[in-house]
Amino acid sequence: MSKTPQEATPWPSAARGWFLVFLLALASVVSQFDRTVINLMVEPLKAEFHLNDTQFGALQGIAFGIFYILACIPIGRLADRYQRRIIIAVALALWSLFAIGSGLARSYWQLFLSRIGVAVGEASLSPAAFSMLSDQFPPEKLGRPVSGFLMSAPIGQGLAFIGGGSLLTTLSTSDMLSHGLFAGFEPWQVAFIIIAAPGLLLVPIFLLIPEPLRRGTGGVAQLPLRAVIAVVHERRHAFTFMFASFALVSLVSYAFAIWTPALLTRTYGLAPDEIGWGYGPLLIIFGMTGVYTSGWLNDHFSARGYPDAPLRVAIGGFAIAGVTGAVAPLMPTANGALALLAPTIFFGNFPYPCAAAAIQLITPNRARAQVSALYITVTTLVGLALGPIIIGAITDYLFNDPQDIRFSLTLIVSLATPLMVGLLLLALPSYRKLRVD
Repeated sequence: MSKTPQEATPWPSAARGWFLVFLLALASVVSQFDRTVINLMVEPLKAEFHLNDTQFGALQGIAFGIFYILACIPIGRLADRYQRRIIIAVALALWSLFAIGSGLARSYWQLFLSRIGVAVGEASLSPAAFSMLSDQFPPEKLGRPVSGFLMSAPIGQGLAFIGGGSLLTTLSTSDMLSHGLFAGFEPWQVAFIIIAAPGLLLVPIFLLIPEPLRRGTGGVAQLPLRAVIAVVHERRHAFTFMFASFALVSLVSYAFAIWTPALLTRTYGLAPDEIGWGYGPLLIIFGMTGVYTSGWLNDHFSARGYPDAPLRVAIGGFAIAGVTGAVAPLMPTANGALALLAPTIFFGNFPYPCAAAAIQLITPNRARAQVSALYITVTTLVGLALGPIIIGAITDYLFNDPQDIRFSLTLIVSLATPLMVGLLLLALPSYRKLRVD
């Protein structure tokens, strides 16, 4: 049997593949900066726009969720049909401009609408990136490149806390806002503008890089929408349990990412720069090592004949993270809480590269970005759209005291962890069958 053109073409060199990983990770770091720095602005934004915790949670939850509902799957379809580098370049320009617009908002609803625009980042970047990486590396070597890309999330979040915290403190204590270009602006407004601007510099780079050759099943012909729906339907048993379980991972992750600064401020009295230098390095060090270790374990067990390696690694990691994450907010000191957040971040990042790799490995090429977009939409609706606002609502209406946010976090992680583990265990048989077949 003759080989197809993509089968006959050698895989790209490792150097070329890892250069693409670097560029995609850099774009993701910029995205994480733009979406994370707002978490250091809970108190000034609440004061500026007279908000409660529920309304602030909506800025990071519902605002992002609206864009995902409307656009994530259509963008994924575009990524399966057209050049993915162009889609990423356009997304970079759009989310950077909307992030700058966040700093120019004069009302809560202007800020809310700008955050919807910032959501274009992950909604466009991740599906296209996962698809591109699956065309740069053979299946048995996909785990670590995916981890390399996803390591950018904790790096971006950590740098946003460190840089954003220091920037906010500097802006709040200096006289640079009393004259010059930013005269009359609030520190949080200038922070948005400064942090968002560098993303525009990456746009021309993505316009110049080559588009990878599509590989794997369905790599040449574009799939009609009906065929993509059939792909999802044929894999519905695995996808249903996988998406539901990873949505709970997302819920816990976003709840901690968005509300940990408020926890550290309200419970332990830390200032923004103290939060940045205390929490930021944990995100970078333990987030990076957690994502990389997950990818390494995935490849390790896959090479030894475990077709369900991604799901096994995800289960083990998140089970441990659930225990440490439930206890961390209850610690009597900030150092104690941060000490337990370290393993929570490390093991809590295990599911992300596992989910991305697992989906690519059971999905035809021309449906990968769309299925990834469906995965991101589902996990975002549960995780990002609900996680932040649920924590805010529990704090506002169940405990009736902002100081009790620590109990809201413990309650959510204690409920979500066993559900996640159980759902992913139910996905194992169907996933194994799809990998073996």
